[in-house]
Amino acid sequence: MKPKLILFDLFGTLVFPVEKIKREDFFAFYQKIGIKLKTKEDIDLFTSTFTDLMTESDNWQDFSQKLLGKFIPKAGEEIINKLANFYQENLVYQLFDDAKEIINLPCQKAILTSAAQFLFSSLGLEKYFQIFTPRETKFLKPDERAFLYPLEKLGVKTEEAVMVGDEIERDLIPAKNLGLEVILIDRQNKIKNSPVRKINSLTELKQILI
Repeated sequence: MKPKLILFDLFGTLVFPVEKIKREDFFAFYQKIGIKLKTKEDIDLFTSTFTDLMTESDNWQDFSQKLLGKFIPKAGEEIINKLANFYQENLVYQLFDDAKEIINLPCQKAILTSAAQFLFSSLGLEKYFQIFTPRETKFLKPDERAFLYPLEKLGVKTEEAVMVGDEIERDLIPAKNLGLEVILIDRQNKIKNSPVRKINSLTELKQILI
């Protein structure tokens, strides 16, 4: 099969987080600047707000200002800068080695992600992929409309496209329902009896699709 377009999920598929500090260190920092997260409800609200604001923000400074506006309405510029610098230093992503092997596949390649582009802008992926975030699509996976937008924008029919991702329910089932070929990337072979085609390395795409 030689597709016109390969549509990739981002996190877990092409890139992974570099763990610079532990989760509890984030909460310790929030406590230090005045964000009190004492109960599970507090944490759930913070997590939900974090996710929602991420798709609406232009950079870490903008994001930090919006986030603090929800939890510390009178936060000054110093605290905003501290939070922005903290995120920029500790939320870092890196390409999987096998992702570097498929950058030059001879077909259109695009990324469909729920993340804001400033999160991974340092990786230079726009040189190799068309990138579609919620800012462009207006929808989040697994909403099928999120998958249709890049196809329409790039002039590709569903049967001419392949979706590659690491989450069956979120990345692959909606795409399959639309008629795309779908491929699960499972590097650690954690998913047994996958309902869709599975690979353990993106390098396998060369043999399958080209």
